[in-house]
Amino acid sequence: MALPDYIQVTQGTAIIWGESGATGPTVTHKLSVDALANGAARQGDYADLGANWDDEYNVYLFVETGTAPTAGNTVEAYLVSTWDTSYWPAKVTGSDAAYTLGTLDANLKQVGPPVVSLVATADANTVLGQVPSIWRPRGRYVAPIIDNNLGQAFRDETTATDNGTRLILVPRRTVIND
Repeated sequence: MALPDYIQVTQGTAIIWGESGATGPTVTHKLSVDALANGAARQGDYADLGANWDDEYNVYLFVETGTAPTAGNTVEAYLVSTWDTSYWPAKVTGSDAAYTLGTLDANLKQVGPPVVSLVATADANTVLGQVPSIWRPRGRYVAPIIDNNLGQAFRDETTATDNGTRLILVPRRTVIND
């Protein structure tokens, strides 16, 4: 039995949630985070990963606030999977809409741990981002939830010349070369 010559990881086509328009990266799915208030959450439109979805995805979260957030505060991104768009867990609908957190964030606890937890730094930065997390989907359809706990609202994206807040899902594909 011959061993492979080498193994590489390549990336597929990105799925991008956010506000559409302006000069930001092209949005493929709606997630209306325009001026999302501190202590509020939003869910986005679902994406279909296809019948033969990839095993792993890099998840990037970029958030833009109007005013520098409080150092140490966080914004979390959750990705909710299902096998059928009629059956979403944790009060997710699969459509871009406000998300009800529930008492003591009970609804988010049904989703599981966040895929990305972005921590504010102790400076005047209003654009936050960090290295990607690796996520493994549990179903063909996926919908995001963004939970803002930064101490500041997100930037008003509909009047901005660019849209800096994005959740990006990039397939990671392992290729074995003989």
